Amino acid sequence: MHKRTVLGKANSTAKQLQAPRRLNGIRASSVAKAMRTMIAAQRSLNAQNPVVISQRTRRISTNRNWVNALEIERNPAWVAPQSGESYVWGRNDPNGPAAVVARRFTIRDDIERASLFLSVDNFAIVLINGRPVVIDNPQGNVSFFNPGRSFNIRRFLRRGTNDIVIAAFNFPSNANRSGDNPAGVLARIEIELGN
Repeated sequence: MHKRTVLGKANSTAKQLQAPRRLNGIRASSVAKAMRTMIAAQRSLNAQNPVVISQRTRRISTNRNWVNALEIERNPAWVAPQSGESYVWGRNDPNGPAAVVARRFTIRDDIERASLFLSVDNFAIVLINGRPVVIDNPQGNVSFFNPGRSFNIRRFLRRGTNDIVIAAFNFPSNANRSGDNPAGVLARIEIELGN
């Protein structure tokens, strides 16, 4: 819902966004906070040395090298990580109800294939180069973390610098991460370059 306000004699207008208190079980304030954190993570990528992809096949997975990423212990119900990757949550709020992590990487050649594997307890929003790849509805769907999901992301990537930002949320919404209500995210990008 937009509220229009007239400002001064110039008769210019400004829109003020009035967010609902709850949207599909998640508080608007939680989404707003996650979006602010996503924007901050995007800015933090500028200080990060990007992974350079020049080999024919390359994998980039969540670990402590991602912006705001804190490696966490894997819950036995989650898909087992492969070597060199781990489940993460937000370093800025390790037990919070939401986490935002990000990674920058550079692709030197043409992209033949690219996929994203995502295992998240409980749901997520994933942006690649500012474009939405995944926007989950708030839910506690077990299949989101076991067996996880795969997405074709070739069309989201480009030669040069690329950014991925993931906002992960616990369920029920606004519930802190705990032993009784675990939360975590594992992402794996696999890229195959052309000859």
